[in-house]
Amino acid sequence: MKRVRQRSAGDTTAIKFRRHTIRALAVLAAGIGVGYGLLLLVYLLPTAPMRAHLSASAAVLSGEREYHRVIPGVVSTQLDNYTDSWMMGNAVYDSPRSVWKRALACTSADFGGGPLDGLVRYLGGEQGYREVDYTRYWHGYLVLLKPFFLLFDYADLRVFNVLFQLLLVFLIFRSISKMGYEGEAWSYVLSILFMMPVVIPLSIQFSVIFYLTNISVLILLKAYDWIADKNGMLLYFQLIGMCASYFDLLTYPLASLGVPLVCVLVIEADRDSWTKVKNIICLSVSWGFGYGAMWAGKWILSTVVLRDSVIANALSQILLRASHTQNGAPITVLDTWLRNVEFYFEKPFMILTALCMAAFLAGILKSRSQLADVCIDIIPFLLVAVMPFVWYALAGQHSYEHHWFTFRGLVVTVFACMCICARLYRDTDTGYFQRGSRKRKGGVS
Repeated sequence: MKRVRQRSAGDTTAIKFRRHTIRALAVLAAGIGVGYGLLLLVYLLPTAPMRAHLSASAAVLSGEREYHRVIPGVVSTQLDNYTDSWMMGNAVYDSPRSVWKRALACTSADFGGGPLDGLVRYLGGEQGYREVDYTRYWHGYLVLLKPFFLLFDYADLRVFNVLFQLLLVFLIFRSISKMGYEGEAWSYVLSILFMMPVVIPLSIQFSVIFYLTNISVLILLKAYDWIADKNGMLLYFQLIGMCASYFDLLTYPLASLGVPLVCVLVIEADRDSWTKVKNIICLSVSWGFGYGAMWAGKWILSTVVLRDSVIANALSQILLRASHTQNGAPITVLDTWLRNVEFYFEKPFMILTALCMAAFLAGILKSRSQLADVCIDIIPFLLVAVMPFVWYALAGQHSYEHHWFTFRGLVVTVFACMCICARLYRDTDTGYFQRGSRKRKGGVS
């Protein structure tokens, strides 16, 4: 009888796995189809009004140049106008190709002097450029940029970014606080400060993952019970990964995994640490599947439609970005880690870090009678906290070369560590880590 029960349980697990696999593949196929369809729609929009609106922005970009620093001398405030110019160049270029190919090729005008120079000269009506395709990425940001530039210019975009990003941070802070996690709410705000938030709204390149991460968190906070009741947490994280692959250009995508994961740990405070660890692994794998498979879908689709060697090109770039050489010189994992954390050696951040450490040590003293419980409970948070360092190790060359924006992935580490600190201040009279927690249905399945 015991063997029958065990076999029955195994059969049930296999059925659940097959069912989830079918759902995951269906979501992936739907995401690829919807993603391509949205690009087709926006590539039908007229580009003349976009060029007219962006012509007014040429002076802004020309004045700042490619790598303008909002605070002179502070590298962490450096903008990426180089990539922003290229993204806008993709948005406004009027290609004679069919829309089926334009939506995948993502073509811009190149005059030989870089994307900023190319954008300014193209907006000025200059001829003599060559077409440049960039097929490795989905360029899903164009689904938003093209309609936006029909009505507004680049300066308007920066203003809207400031307003919407501040609003998002406020809504998330309020949502976490209303759930009874005041300390974790302030931990979230503090983690945003470590991203140098004054810079993010001024750059399209930096804003994409910021929006995706925070919108994903807000939805998670508002609809957690519904998602869990529908056994949809794995699919939800898969969708986040797919969206990161679709909209982002490899900036700090891990934030879209790590920050929601910390929120899940906060919400599921009543679960044991081993269950949390298993959930972290399952959700991370689901996010990774969504991210990688969605990206591969673009390569396959582009290869079929454009009759180009997109897959070979993409794989060669992955090998380059994952290598541990920079300009022919070897770089170690430690070099990459130090290069990404060096921004926090600036005096203002060092003072902020010292205050956080003081609060952490005070929390340890406050909870010293329950240190065994503390050590067990922090394991899942520490697992999430090290994720950016794993990412930097895997994407060594990219994280080393572009450290001035990849360092923002450390928002995951700061948020996770500060949530540990916040939990040290729980009311010990009601039991360690219990105040503010709510029993939840469902979970990862």
